[in-house]
Amino acid sequence: MIEWDGKNVPGELRELPPGRYLVGPAYEIWDEDDLTPEEEAGIMIAIDEVEAGHVIPLEDALREIRAQAGRE
Repeated sequence: MIEWDGKNVPGELRELPPGRYLVGPAYEIWDEDDLTPEEEAGIMIAIDEVEAGHVIPLEDALREIRAQAGRE
C-alpha cells in the first residue's frame, strides 16, 4: 500500500524493479462497505468452518463445482 499526493512519485514505486505493475486505489481492490449483511455473514460462517477444520481438498471442491456446472 502506498500513499500518493498526486504529484511526487512515492519512494515505494522508485524502489521497484523494472516491469509492468497494476496500481489502483485501495477501495477498488477491496471495500468492506460493498458487502451486504448476508454476504458478510456468509464469509464469517465460512471462516468459522475453516477454523474448525471442516474443509475439503481443493481438488475435490473443483471436481464438485465442475460436476454441478455440467448438470446445468
